[in-house]
Amino acid sequence: MATNNILAQVSNRNSVRNLEDILGSWVSDTKTDKIKEYPLDILVMSCAMQRTTNGLPVASRFNKSLDNPELKDLVTDLDVQKAANIREYYKNKLLMLTLRDYKLTKFRNDLNKFLYSDPTKVLESQVGLVYKLPYLYDYDQAIDPIFGSSYFTNNKDNTMTDNMTRQLSFIKKIDNHRKHNHTVEYWFHDGLNKVMLHFPVENPLLHLLDEKISQGPLSINTKYYRRRKDLVEFFVCDKWSFA
Repeated sequence: MATNNILAQVSNRNSVRNLEDILGSWVSDTKTDKIKEYPLDILVMSCAMQRTTNGLPVASRFNKSLDNPELKDLVTDLDVQKAANIREYYKNKLLMLTLRDYKLTKFRNDLNKFLYSDPTKVLESQVGLVYKLPYLYDYDQAIDPIFGSSYFTNNKDNTMTDNMTRQLSFIKKIDNHRKHNHTVEYWFHDGLNKVMLHFPVENPLLHLLDEKISQGPLSINTKYYRRRKDLVEFFVCDKWSFA
């Protein structure tokens, strides 16, 4: 197999899931839901957990517990400020989506409830949500500038589903941290649309892709598949190869 195609082959073994897919699959256990009490704002503690475990393998980070009694002593002003930023960002985002009559996922409804509740008394089913919030916030902060607006619609190209040669200009790459599937997203534009390629972070040939990107726009043969994240659209590519 040609080296040029190995990156694409490895990428295609993983189904493409955008953030909305992940949020839409959120399930909370309402049968045994109990309130857990924390000595501090749990979101502040979650920010402290993220900061102090930065650099550890992803699986190790997600295996840490917010119930650690020593965690409250690790909190700094940085964690308090980040928690405040997270609250403001998602309150504004959820308000905007609601005013636009956007149907919120179960995750987003649970998030909305948490944002307006006592942060020291949290339903057990929401603890995992709060743990993930600093990571989701970092992801959103990285991806928002790609679109430059809360609203972005792709060019409705009649050749979207045609396998053809396309020129992609690099924008940026983003680590997408999830417990069971840590990926790296490479974001591009084709002059009109935003396009994303994603790979497992352990793919040993990513450095070759970085080198190729540094030489100029990528020329690839591919079809486009439309995806949405809230009110913005982008394309992903499946079974692509370098042209």
